[in-house]
Amino acid sequence: MENPYAREAAATAAPAPAPLTPEAQRLCDYEAAIGPNTGHYLKYFEAFDGGESRAGWHWPAFFATPWWFIYRKMWMPGILSLVYPWILAIVLGIVFAILLATRNPPVGAMVGIASLLLIAPYVLLPIYANALYWRHIRRLIERLPRSIAQVPEKRIARLERNGGTAVGPMLGIMVGGGFFLFIPMMAAISIPAYQDYTIRSQVTEGLMLASSVKAQVAEYWAQHQAWPDQADLGQETPSGKNVTQVSVQHGSVVITYGNLANPHIKDQRLALLPGVSEGGDIVWACGNASLPAGVKSSGGPFGSDVANKYLPKSCREP
Repeated sequence: MENPYAREAAATAAPAPAPLTPEAQRLCDYEAAIGPNTGHYLKYFEAFDGGESRAGWHWPAFFATPWWFIYRKMWMPGILSLVYPWILAIVLGIVFAILLATRNPPVGAMVGIASLLLIAPYVLLPIYANALYWRHIRRLIERLPRSIAQVPEKRIARLERNGGTAVGPMLGIMVGGGFFLFIPMMAAISIPAYQDYTIRSQVTEGLMLASSVKAQVAEYWAQHQAWPDQADLGQETPSGKNVTQVSVQHGSVVITYGNLANPHIKDQRLALLPGVSEGGDIVWACGNASLPAGVKSSGGPFGSDVANKYLPKSCREP
């Protein structure tokens, strides 16, 4: 016997919803996958679908590049932009170490290239951030399994799950990854400072070796009232770990750096110029410093090939 209640339920059942048009389906998918701030991104996505230029500007991707990509679940560009300074510091450190071993390293060009490589990704990514996000969302939609894509409720649920935002992972990686980002930044500051400190200590070694030679020059002047050359002192020139020799030329004590010295000062010279004051005292001028007024110079070599920043304060230009 036919069930009259079943016939009545069938007669009153709501008709199946009409399938969405491709345009409406695309907008529905975009809204489900984008999540927060949908209206902002939809206008860009529609423009990209229409074939407009994908270049633009995205301020959050500029000020917080890795964090914005991670927040929007674009894991690969987010992680890469986070570790990029670390990887770049290692690679450039190796390259710079090799170049610094040469006699005349192109320091200016090296710094320019390093700066360009460091800045470039954090300018290009904000320019194409909206386009990258559009491509990310389209891939989520295109990769939906057929069994899910054909069921509207499952389709929306899957896009909301795979799309949207990821606040928790962003905060976790921000805390952990920020530490590793901090390390290369500190290295970029501390390594050059340590190198300068090392070079200054090598310069000081030469000045210490020169002390005994200065005493010999002063003694020779006291005995002969003339300034000696190396041959007059009749002995070998002192040398050290970072000093090739300390020689005497017409009274001036000339330090030549070499051996294990840093390439920035290797084969460079630092002269200590003597002079006699009106009272008969010997006065020395180190490097780029000048003899005091009224002091008669020996006429020997003076000045410094070594850059001022590596010299003690008493050896720098006034």
